[in-house]
Amino acid sequence: MKASEGKGIAVMGEPMAEFSDMGKGMYGLSFSGDAVNVAISARRLGVKSYVISAVGDDYFGRELKVHLEKEGVKTDSLTVIKDGYTGLYFITLLGGGDHVFTYYRKGSSAGRLVISTSQLDRIRSAEIFHFSGIAQAIGKVARKSVLKAARTAKNAGLTVSYDINYRPKLWDRSTAADAFEEVSEYVDTIFVSTEDWHLLYGKKKSAQQVATELRNRGFETVVVKDGSRGSFGIANGNKVSQETFSVDAVDATGAGDAYDAGFLCGTVRGLDFHSAMRYASMNAALKCTRKGGIRGLPTKTQLEIALASHSKK
Repeated sequence: MKASEGKGIAVMGEPMAEFSDMGKGMYGLSFSGDAVNVAISARRLGVKSYVISAVGDDYFGRELKVHLEKEGVKTDSLTVIKDGYTGLYFITLLGGGDHVFTYYRKGSSAGRLVISTSQLDRIRSAEIFHFSGIAQAIGKVARKSVLKAARTAKNAGLTVSYDINYRPKLWDRSTAADAFEEVSEYVDTIFVSTEDWHLLYGKKKSAQQVATELRNRGFETVVVKDGSRGSFGIANGNKVSQETFSVDAVDATGAGDAYDAGFLCGTVRGLDFHSAMRYASMNAALKCTRKGGIRGLPTKTQLEIALASHSKK
């Protein structure tokens, strides 16, 4: 598939300025946020993508838009709020791919987004609409806009994709669970990590147990990410266990987003369920080889070379 083909993926979430720990007390500026990570990864994998969100009319917002456009991501649905500001965060590395985040995002423009008619039209023009719990958590106004967007996408016949992506610093369990419930009827493909599931519901369960519970709730496609233990998915009666791919991990920031993007792009390309999970797993692994949320995201060629190399072992 050429990059210009297909309807593409519309992604809703919070674009952020990112400062990555480069060592010796130095931080390097880049751009991230789950929506940005998924959109850029999709583009690098040759699938059109659009970001549905808002940034402030500040240096970071303007540069973020320029960066997305250089990556080939469509930004016509990225609203600039003149009296707003763009959220940012710092990544401090702890070694072995682990990290700690420090956020400055309360009241950011993305959380104040009142979705427009043109943004809803952009969603209708796509093949897949993807968002996460973070998009709902960043503000009451944004949460209403997300619900309207999900309903619009479902009514327009898109595949609606959702990552639970629970962040305790943004909201409490009860509110997050309610937000999940209000969009559930519109969701076709659902992603969650075993860690997020435990944080949200207070119950430790295996990936298989979580996937079975979600499938029994009626979701068509369920993928549960289980860190170094791999991932487990259920779709169309198929149950698939997927290993992780071994890499020299530097920073796992955005690995879950890379997984989501890889799976969705694999699906767009017509891969079967198991192959899409392999595609996703390798995309996530390669992302971890560099610092920050987007620096390690591979191109389609790099990803396919890595998969072919692994198959020969």
